[in-house]
Amino acid sequence: MLWPPKPEITVSDVLNACTKWLDTQDWGEDLRARLPELVALEERYRTSGEAGQLLALLVAEAGAQREDSDRKRFHAVYETALVDRAPGRKLYDALMAAAVHNLCPLCGYQPVAQLDHHAPKATFPLCALTPLNLVPACGPCNQGKSNKLATEAGEEAFHPYFDDLGAERWLFAYVHRANGGVTATYFVRPPDSWPETKGRRLHHHFADHKLAERYAKATSSRLSNRRRRDIRLLTSSGPEELRASISDEALSAEEAHPNSFETALLHGLTACDWYVNGGMAVG
Repeated sequence: MLWPPKPEITVSDVLNACTKWLDTQDWGEDLRARLPELVALEERYRTSGEAGQLLALLVAEAGAQREDSDRKRFHAVYETALVDRAPGRKLYDALMAAAVHNLCPLCGYQPVAQLDHHAPKATFPLCALTPLNLVPACGPCNQGKSNKLATEAGEEAFHPYFDDLGAERWLFAYVHRANGGVTATYFVRPPDSWPETKGRRLHHHFADHKLAERYAKATSSRLSNRRRRDIRLLTSSGPEELRASISDEALSAEEAHPNSFETALLHGLTACDWYVNGGMAVG
């Protein structure tokens, strides 16, 4: 996954962009009066995230925010003034455009389609308009993400604006024969240098977003696209030349993105004796 940079857009920018629409609502002025409270919460969100204490902040905030009297109004501002009205939509689109290569940071391979509330707006309405809480995501990652607040640190969702996943490889693939063809099984292995809790969070992220299944489905098209090329190279130059060629691809992919599913697949192909000796011709 490739993390986007922290947004420079602030909650003040968002509320200002929604002012025209808020002026059409009887309660618009009341909501604007809460801006200092939202700004203070945004700063606590930032400092907690940077200190690795965001879960503690959210646990402390959950009860009060869930019962906030303006809960439905904050939701309406997000869903109508930010998503559907021009001034707000410009900021919404700018937040989505921050995604690296337009790829969802949560899965790393599908295009961004919407914004995900890291802290779900159903529980945290006062964070519904906070850009630090809005992460560009693909549809499956946004829709499949649990809306439940983690109950312990090992289940805390990764936050692309705050969590550092490093440059070491932790995503791997085992290439093998299945159903008369070639497939890959994906898995994560946290680096030894990671704290135990961070490793558990990685396993939780991988399972929560069903990445093993989604990557496996995406693999078939990647293998189909390279099948003819790999057969030709095997026939003309032999298995070790084919292995060397795939290995070179893997290293190039790793340099660009060490934990993309393409990088994992290419390394898996390189290590698979069955594949480089003609397995790609099966099926």
